[in-house]
Amino acid sequence: MAVTEELISRLRAAATAGDPDSARELGRLLCMLRADSLEELMNGEFLATWPEEPWLRAAMRARPDDQLAAVMLAGRLVQQIAYWHIDDDHAIAHGEDDRTLARRRDEAHALYARVLNADPGNLAARAGVATLRALVDRTGPIDVLEKEPPFSYYELHLEMGSGSFSHSERVVTTHPDEVRWACSWLMAPVVAEVEEPPFGVDLHLFAYTEGQFGGTIHLGEHFHADGTLNWDAVEIPPLIGEPLPVGHPAGTSHYGYSCDWG
Repeated sequence: MAVTEELISRLRAAATAGDPDSARELGRLLCMLRADSLEELMNGEFLATWPEEPWLRAAMRARPDDQLAAVMLAGRLVQQIAYWHIDDDHAIAHGEDDRTLARRRDEAHALYARVLNADPGNLAARAGVATLRALVDRTGPIDVLEKEPPFSYYELHLEMGSGSFSHSERVVTTHPDEVRWACSWLMAPVVAEVEEPPFGVDLHLFAYTEGQFGGTIHLGEHFHADGTLNWDAVEIPPLIGEPLPVGHPAGTSHYGYSCDWG
């Protein structure tokens, strides 16, 4: 089903009214965005605001035994730790320090432990614990798993740079409609800042099949004159194999949005 603003509005209304399923689904979708409003997207700092967190917490309050919500929330907390670890000065400027990162670490550990106590075979929770431990030890999540997870998924990747500065944003998901929706939000600040279509933007869609790289689509080649992407010219291949579980790490990223810079 296509992800539309009407769908998001319906989920938001139902979640606000106390429906835990809607809160969890809204959180799942919003975890693919850097921010929940165009105003936040245009702030020029590439500052992630984690719009999914309050909805996942609402779902957990309503149903403390909701394993899917718990794994998603834990995974987003791990992504937050990774995000603030990129640049200590940037973190301090936004009120983040060892204390706030330790709070996230402890909560993520507790959420994963809760899930694994109920379901010791939960793959997303097991991989999440390993990723968190490696991240806290500063060894980096790339060395956590012996190999890429044997799942299939899409990775939307935007790369930008100027001089010595580089910036990349990624979205990991398993559905083409979610790729298209997340891409429109990912590109909104870029399109707004240029007078001509961003033909030179390094925007790609990577497909992974059972953990192995399966091909690249060069999305930057398919922009309309108004800066929107011509999806009619893009054929997104269906995923083959088991889709990446929600909340599961995927290489150096988790399900959903992540970014780094340097």
